[in-house]
Amino acid sequence: MPVRHCRRRHCTRIDAVTLGIVVNRNAERFYDEGEDFWPKRYAIWGRLIAQQPGQIAWSIIDAKAIGRFMPPVFAGAKAGSLPELARQLGLDESRFVATLQRYNAACQVGSFDHTTLDDCRTQGITPAKSHWARPIDTPPFYGYALRPGVTFTYLGLEVDEDAAVRFGGKASANCSSRRDDGGQCAWRGYTAGVGMSIGTAFGRIAGARAAAAIKEHA
Repeated sequence: MPVRHCRRRHCTRIDAVTLGIVVNRNAERFYDEGEDFWPKRYAIWGRLIAQQPGQIAWSIIDAKAIGRFMPPVFAGAKAGSLPELARQLGLDESRFVATLQRYNAACQVGSFDHTTLDDCRTQGITPAKSHWARPIDTPPFYGYALRPGVTFTYLGLEVDEDAAVRFGGKASANCSSRRDDGGQCAWRGYTAGVGMSIGTAFGRIAGARAAAAIKEHA
């Protein structure tokens, strides 16, 4: 029987990523945190973090971001200063502070609005932050651990475009299954609900085929 195995790395669901910066174990930034809204980008962060030393990173924000994102399930570190936060996270203190200073100095004055792609961006640093770039300078400071996880791993049946299970390359007349290609659609980003949409469409197709098969053999 054919088996379909689809995997995709997703990042720990920390919605504050766009409101601050993300650093790796070397206390360095490695991607544009403000590229797009978080629901459209959390799928790619799993892959990015999996490529970092120790497969871990941290979302760093300050008091200005509080109340603008869904609180995470697991409490992060909280500190009254950046050096203290670095020590709590086990990061090199001087590197961490230098990374924050470079980022803060690169932030351009704009009209901050976390509900739209605003004009708050950085200039003169790599990677740039395209939107929602504000200096992280207001205590207390927070750090949330980010790790990759595996999702879209189903080990289910392989089906064709008509939701028919195929045996030896031939579609079964009376065996159908719902499919979910969400993992195949998330290489460069993620549209919230795409998995449910695909599942609903193919679930309806599979249901119609099952009903037709029952009617034929009734």
